[in-house]
Amino acid sequence: MSSRLRVVAVLLTALVAQATLLTEIRIQGATVELMMIIAILAGFHGGPERGALVAFFAGLLQDSLVSVPLGLHALVFPPLAVAVSSLEQRMVRSAPFADAVALLLAAAAGIFTVAAVGLLFGLSPYDPDTFLARIITAAVMTTSIAAPVNRAVRWAVLGGLPPDIKLRAVGS
Repeated sequence: MSSRLRVVAVLLTALVAQATLLTEIRIQGATVELMMIIAILAGFHGGPERGALVAFFAGLLQDSLVSVPLGLHALVFPPLAVAVSSLEQRMVRSAPFADAVALLLAAAAGIFTVAAVGLLFGLSPYDPDTFLARIITAAVMTTSIAAPVNRAVRWAVLGGLPPDIKLRAVGS
């Protein structure tokens, strides 16, 4: 199966899961942002170009689910994927806990950016008393499902390639 078909399969599966199951799970008005976590992880595993492309289509699919102007999420997700890719390349050697915290911060930044861009487009303003709590709740909920999503996105974006290519010296 080619890498493009894998990405399409992961995106369509995530779209169905977001539209049916994850929309029903709400805590304090916040829900899991599955398409955003796919965009973030695509930037992490696929690099800036591939990550931005996957993030753009994830954003368009997210826009088809929610009642916002078409392209709002597609405008926010690619720069988020590129930023995650850029930061991932600059990290020396990270521990799983540091990766989880970075993922939590990236999700919170993405949710905040979507809200800020929505405000620019004239969408209804958020209640300032619950805004921060919703961002934190949604970021924690989104990060909590990252492990299985991480495996699927890595499989789709890398296309079966090993994450690290190790070269052996002649005579080793």
